[in-house]
Amino acid sequence: MAPGRAVYSRLLLALGYLSAPFAGPGAAVITAAGWLSYGTETRKPTFTGIGLVGLLGVAGILAGYYGEGLSGLVGAGGVLLLLYHVLAIAALWMLGIKSNNTPLKAAAMLLAISWLLAVSGTGSVHDATTAASGSVIDWGGVSWANAAAQSLIDKLGGTPAIAKLLAAAGAVFASIGFMTMNEAASGLSREETIFSIGTY
Repeated sequence: MAPGRAVYSRLLLALGYLSAPFAGPGAAVITAAGWLSYGTETRKPTFTGIGLVGLLGVAGILAGYYGEGLSGLVGAGGVLLLLYHVLAIAALWMLGIKSNNTPLKAAAMLLAISWLLAVSGTGSVHDATTAASGSVIDWGGVSWANAAAQSLIDKLGGTPAIAKLLAAAGAVFASIGFMTMNEAASGLSREETIFSIGTY
């Protein structure tokens, strides 16, 4: 792929991530559409699939809320949208590695840490690890680490405040990264090949 392609997709993604702290679900629609468009323009089904998952998630939630007799779609749409956000973070990291784009890599790390803090703040980390381990062990020491970090997190303003700050910073870095990304003319990186699991 020659440098300069997928300009409109990258602008859409930059706009979507920049609006993420303010636009809520609307930003999810914009970024998902951006990933879908980016995958189509660059002929990379992995990114197309990520965008499609996000759009299906939003559509499922809206259909469940406003469609008569479709309330069961709310849960499925929510799961898809959560999956989309996780996949999008992985995609940011992958693109950052491939194009040697530091802002994209920083965005992926900040957004990932923000998600971990948001989850740990709700107490669901402990519940999830207990369920996954059959109430026998603390899987990988995650609950232990969460409890140890909580005192420092509280001193810094609490988990929700830190998570929001990191998410906003990640969104800004993602926007900068897409605006400055210079696509490599070479083929797939090894990370992208592994992530795609043979879909290319």
